[in-house]
Amino acid sequence: MNRTWSIRDFRDGDEGEINDIFNSIFIRRRSLENWYWKFTKNPEGTIMFNAVDGSRIVGHLGALNRQIAVKGKEHSALLEVDGMTHPDYGRQGIFTELGKKLLSKAKDSGADLAYGFPNEYAMRGHKKLGCVELFKLNVMLKPVNIKKISRKAFPNRNKAFFANIAQRFAFTVVYRTRKVKLPDGVVVKEIKEIDSKFDDFWDKVKATHNIVLRRDSTYLNWRYLQCPEKHYRVYAAERKGEVLAWVMLRTMERFGLRNGIIADMLFLPEHEDISCALVHGACEELKKEDVDLIACSVPRQTRYFGVFRQCGFMPCPDKLNPRDVYFIVYVLSDNVKRDIVSEASNWFVTWGDTDVV
Repeated sequence: MNRTWSIRDFRDGDEGEINDIFNSIFIRRRSLENWYWKFTKNPEGTIMFNAVDGSRIVGHLGALNRQIAVKGKEHSALLEVDGMTHPDYGRQGIFTELGKKLLSKAKDSGADLAYGFPNEYAMRGHKKLGCVELFKLNVMLKPVNIKKISRKAFPNRNKAFFANIAQRFAFTVVYRTRKVKLPDGVVVKEIKEIDSKFDDFWDKVKATHNIVLRRDSTYLNWRYLQCPEKHYRVYAAERKGEVLAWVMLRTMERFGLRNGIIADMLFLPEHEDISCALVHGACEELKKEDVDLIACSVPRQTRYFGVFRQCGFMPCPDKLNPRDVYFIVYVLSDNVKRDIVSEASNWFVTWGDTDVV
């Protein structure tokens, strides 16, 4: 088959056709307002390329500029997003060519790393480009409406009955919640505007993680509080106006269930009890919105996993986790050590680090 398409830079005015392709391929629908927020209002900038056949856009790949702290030192990075090919042009190597172009541009722009969260289908293209596959995102959940969850996971009435009993036992005995009181002088409050206190907290916390994506006030305001179509709430534990930990919450309908989501969080290691109390309080806030379950994603190898286990969360059963999401990275320069970023246990990533939740 003769190749009829070529790769070019994104041009103003392409967004409508790109968004149409997005909405024809992916389950979730996206408005142009959401596209503009994601790409043109991103405070750190973007890179985008299109595959075109004449005047027709037949493929697209974008990247959001980010900063990543590796052993406390910040590096320029890119989050690859919106990789897609028009169904009429499948299996022609469009994704691979777009990826080569984007990674080359990223190197030229001075980025040290690129990373992404592909599904199983997209992983094939990333492997051709030489990515380092680190792990699948680890989903944890805390059932609230156990009866409804059992019916959803097991349509057969008898199986649902026994699943209901088993889950009730598990969450009464095995995954029971350890309730922790806040220390004297520590208060939890909902934050309406993320200010410089969160910058001070970021400067302290980044050195306590081997690798963590930057979560300063500029990023957090854009990513969460300014996001159209999704309503997030942030709660922080503070002492005398100093942030000690925070969590980011939202609710969403998915798979016939009302889900409470802990999309993001950041804790200091010396404040584990405060972190547990904050997560417990976040769960109580989500329960007020009649959620059926509460879910989060934190790597198993981090202290965050232990905090959520103490708060009654369990690994998500396959029945309730129909799609695997992978975490991959590309090393683009010698400014970061490959052995450090290629070690899965060094990374702290959450659902909030993706562009989906």
